[in-house]
Amino acid sequence: MKKIILLFLTISLMNCSSDNTTQSTNQIIVDEPIEMVSELNKWYQNGSSEWLNGATATIETTRRYLLYFYEGDTLINGLQYKKMYYKQLDSIFNQPFSGGSNQFISTFNDLKYISAMRQDSDLVYNIFRNQNTEELYADFNINLGDILNYRWNGNDETVTEIDSIEIGSKYITRYKLSNNQYFYEGIGASYGLFKDWSVGIEGGEYLSCFKYDTDKIGIEEGFNSPINYCPEY
Repeated sequence: MKKIILLFLTISLMNCSSDNTTQSTNQIIVDEPIEMVSELNKWYQNGSSEWLNGATATIETTRRYLLYFYEGDTLINGLQYKKMYYKQLDSIFNQPFSGGSNQFISTFNDLKYISAMRQDSDLVYNIFRNQNTEELYADFNINLGDILNYRWNGNDETVTEIDSIEIGSKYITRYKLSNNQYFYEGIGASYGLFKDWSVGIEGGEYLSCFKYDTDKIGIEEGFNSPINYCPEY
């Protein structure tokens, strides 16, 4: 009988140990930061631009949807990168300058490779297509009061507040800047992947949604872009 009880206790302890290990492992997975260079990530940029065609006395409006994603690897100068592509969908309309309704003209679809990107701890690097020189995209080791080390931070904006936002079972750190715009852990700038925080005179497309695996989150700070709009096409 003692042997049976001892065996039962041993199995129970092993099960408890196994449960604790599983819980600990799950906790680590939940707490891991979202890496920017991952095929789990997608960025959705949407918006519109207008220009006056003097020859036809019409205002041409382009409604644009861009989807950025990684697919596959490449080796450059002995280092491994993820290949980033974008899909573009443009719907183009004309409106008489004197007034009237928009008239649909055409739709433009495109798929292009844009950049090779890699991540080394908190540092993200990229090499644009037709280039072979690596640049620092961003340093995600960010603290309060730091000047944001981001390729398009031309005005040396500093970090004034730090909080977090939820996406699925994870949290993304959000950094408010001295220009009242935002930078996100694993996502980048609130206006888009390769943009600063300036607004074009004729408009443009801006980040509205980020998708991590199956979870989506709206980027409310994007300029003139539908919030939480993640079109698949």
